[in-house]
Parts: sequence; structure tokens; C-alpha cells
Amino acid sequence: MIYMRLDLKNILIYSVLSIWAAFTLFPIAYMLYSSFLSPEDIKIGSISFFSNITKLTTVNYSELFAGSMISRWFVNSLFICLVITFAQLIINGMAGYALAKKKFVLNDVMFWSFVAVMMVPSQIICIPIFIMICDLKLVDTFLAVILPSLVSPFGVFMMRQYMQGVPDEVLDSARIDGCSELGTFFRIVVPMSLPAFSTLGIFVFISNWNAFLWPLLVLFSEEKYTLAVGLATLQGQHTIDYGLLMAGAFVSAVPIIMIFAFFSKYIIKGATEGAVKG
Repeated sequence: MIYMRLDLKNILIYSVLSIWAAFTLFPIAYMLYSSFLSPEDIKIGSISFFSNITKLTTVNYSELFAGSMISRWFVNSLFICLVITFAQLIINGMAGYALAKKKFVLNDVMFWSFVAVMMVPSQIICIPIFIMICDLKLVDTFLAVILPSLVSPFGVFMMRQYMQGVPDEVLDSARIDGCSELGTFFRIVVPMSLPAFSTLGIFVFISNWNAFLWPLLVLFSEEKYTLAVGLATLQGQHTIDYGLLMAGAFVSAVPIIMIFAFFSKYIIKGATEGAVKG
């Protein structure tokens, strides 16, 4: 009787998760399907996977790569995201290490300041940051996108919470053996915090890959657009080619899908281990 109850419980759990997964994956499947339909065959307001199955075509992808600068936008986004991700891993990691393991005046004040900044909507600080970027004459450059994103309060908070679980005895042993602070950080702390670094890196890359508002504000030249901003320009003023937009959206989603497919275990590991540390 006990085993039957457990089986029924598992069946209920898996059923709910399966339904939730179906609802989550359906928009992606429909986006992919619609990207292979001509604009005339896409019916807004109705969903059908089989009525136009014989009319699938690659014309949207041909027009996308031939009639736009999507390849350039893709490279721009990839470059910006890689630079920001690498910089945030270094800066956030060092800041988190200092706040977790170094006792200095105003340590707690600085930490709670980061926590407070996390509660401020990013849209509120767009105007002052934009004015600073204009004063520095960095508008319409990649630096205008990269500089404001070199550090994040959430990243510092996450790394600090995780690194509190690094044993002080290990760090003291490294210092006794003559290891410098930088050596201790890169040789001891970083290897012991790889789950947190991998999780943060994935979060940072994905959030900046999907960023739209800030690149839209500071980038004016078409050849410097990020992928998200460039895809928005594919919409006409009076008409919308949904097939073309679906193709562009799927191209933009491919890196994110690949990241989750190959690195999901690191996200789960980093999140769960970070939850029990500190």
C-alpha cells in the first residue's frame, strides 16, 4: 500500500512537470515551425501545426541572412557578452572574496549597500549613466554597452555568499606556504568556487545576450547593433513579416538553448550548493 502511494505521488509529480514542460517548450516549437512558413501561411490568432506542413520553406532564413546584417549583429553580441562575462567573473569574484574573507572597516556597510542597489530597478539609473556616457564621448561605441555592465551587485552578492563557505584553514595554510593574496585567490578560492563562477558566468552571458533597452539607447549605427536591437529593426512601420521575425528570433535563441542544454547541470549545482553555504 505504501509503494502504491509513492507511485501515485511520483505519477502526479511527473504529470504536472510534463504539462509544465509542454507549456514552456510550446512557444519555442511554434517559433521554429513558423520560421519555415511564408508570411501568407502564418495565421495570427490561430495555431495549427499540420495544416501547412507541406508548405515549409527556408525563404525566411535566406532573406534574413541576405537582406540584413544579422551575421554582424551576432558577432557584436557575442563579443560584448564574452567581454562582460569575463570581466564580471574577475571583478565580482574578487569583490565577493574580499567581502567574505577580509575583515575591514565598513565591510558590512559595503555588503548591504550592494544588497540595497539590487533592489533599484535598472531603468531608474539609465538616464544618469547615459549622461555620463555622453560626457565621456562613448556614445555609439561598444564601450558604451560594456562599461556599465562590468560589475553587478547580484554577482558580488552571489560570490560573497558562496565564498563564505571556503574554509579559513585552507586559506591560512596557503598564506603560511608563502602564497600571495592573488595567488590564494586564483589557486585556492577560484577552484573551490567553480560551481558559483560557472553559474554566474551563464547568468551574466544570457542576461546581456538578451539585453535590449541599454544597447538601443547608446548604439546608433546599424553595423554596431547587437542582435536584439538589430532584430527589432526588421519590423516594418505598417507591416510585420512574422516569418522573418520568427527566423531571427530562433537564430537569437539558439545560443541560449545550447547553453542550457550543455550547462544546465552547472546552473543547478551552483544554485543548490550556494544555497547551503554561508
